[in-house]
Amino acid sequence: MRSLAHHIKPSIYIGKSGLTDGALKSINQSLDLNELIKIKFNNNKASKSALAISAKEKLSAFVVGSIGNTLIMFRPHEDHEQRKYSI
Repeated sequence: MRSLAHHIKPSIYIGKSGLTDGALKSINQSLDLNELIKIKFNNNKASKSALAISAKEKLSAFVVGSIGNTLIMFRPHEDHEQRKYSI
């Protein structure tokens, strides 16, 4: 999954406000559409570890990897026919 995410540009940017409810909603929507996303942390890098910890319980997603200030997340689509990636 990490190698598949290499060419993907970050779809969500977390700024100085950190991990807000709006940011979590945007991450959830992006996972629904794309399954595999990158999240870039600009100012509040402490939010990266908080998101990594709560990703499984709040978003039902998996943290694929972390490279610098970027977090790679994956959540398979519920409909098997609409899945873009297979695990």
